[in-house]
Amino acid sequence: MLADRSDDGPEGRLQAIEARLAQLEAKVARLRATEPGPRFAAIYPGFQDRFRGSEADITAKLSAYLPDVDRLVSTGGVVDVGPGRGEWLALLAERGVSAHGVDTHRGLAEACRGKGLEVVLADAATHLSALAPGSVDMVTAFHVIEHLGVEELIELIDSARRALRPGGCLLFETPNPTNLIMGACDFYNDPTHRSPLPPDLTAYLISAHGFRDIEVRHLHPKKVVEDDDKVGVHLYGPQDYAVLGLRED
Repeated sequence: MLADRSDDGPEGRLQAIEARLAQLEAKVARLRATEPGPRFAAIYPGFQDRFRGSEADITAKLSAYLPDVDRLVSTGGVVDVGPGRGEWLALLAERGVSAHGVDTHRGLAEACRGKGLEVVLADAATHLSALAPGSVDMVTAFHVIEHLGVEELIELIDSARRALRPGGCLLFETPNPTNLIMGACDFYNDPTHRSPLPPDLTAYLISAHGFRDIEVRHLHPKKVVEDDDKVGVHLYGPQDYAVLGLRED
């Protein structure tokens, strides 16, 4: 939104408009530079089936977050950024939790709608900024932030903070580059990924933009290894991690 520059007269308002246009032009340029194009977008649902895992597998993994939902979510509900095939939204619907998704991929959004799930076709940060401030209990994004540049990620964090109520939860899950196989190889199976995000960096960005009680969870090891087996931990340990933070009051 444009800042209120009514006291500055026409010249001040014009400067505010020009500044906002420059921001939008820069954002469009970043998106054009990173989008893989329509050919890859057309096969992306099949790509997810091949590389993300089956819907049953993903549903089982996401079920681990249901205790957080039971603890933190009430009437404000959940906004899920980039719901993909809709596994998380379906879990929440089964739980009786009010939730909707927001996605820029028309095909995935329509597939979710075909399952009876509510998905808005829009840019996530723009959508969150348009919601009533402090109206949401939880904002989630599973394997989304690795597709964003740092400025886009900070914009998403800021817009989520605005939408969340005090004490509301922001939850990001993303590939774990401290797993060397993930960080050096598997991460790049998806050409729409930007760059791996170390857990400490993600936790810092969230804490630096209005969130407290930051928790990092290391998830989905390839196999169980002893903690003192440093090589084994870095090769076969957690392939993903999640960061949770609560909006400051």
